[in-house]
Amino acid sequence: MLLKGRAEKIESDGMVVRSPTVTIRLPTVIRLMKYIKRSYQVRISFSKKNVLKRDNFTCQYCGTMDGNLTIDHVIPKSRGGESCWENVVVACQKCNIKKGDQTLKEAGIRLLRRPARPSFLFHKNIYHSAPKSFVKNWSKYFPNDVIRA
Repeated sequence: MLLKGRAEKIESDGMVVRSPTVTIRLPTVIRLMKYIKRSYQVRISFSKKNVLKRDNFTCQYCGTMDGNLTIDHVIPKSRGGESCWENVVVACQKCNIKKGDQTLKEAGIRLLRRPARPSFLFHKNIYHSAPKSFVKNWSKYFPNDVIRA
């Protein structure tokens, strides 16, 4: 986009990309010269990775962000529960084992947040994989709850 003039570099942190003949400073922030709004809704595919992102890598029963996270069906599959956005949440192993093949009421546990199909792209979770220098530059352009530097 930069090479074709469709975007302008706003900030850079010094990282470069090299080829045998060209060295290009990698931008951390760009500005689009023209934005074309899409007339259709982008649908986020249902996957374990996207459920983890939707729930912010947090157990929806106890709130832990422990590394041993699993996916749990709120209404168990054995009781007719489907594998869909509205019936699947992130759970730590301890809560998943405690709930087992029971409903929430039977297990005596509650959800922190009701599961739903996300209607947004997962930009707020991009800081997990981005270089820290990028996140620092981005933090100027986003509200505090979107990116944690």
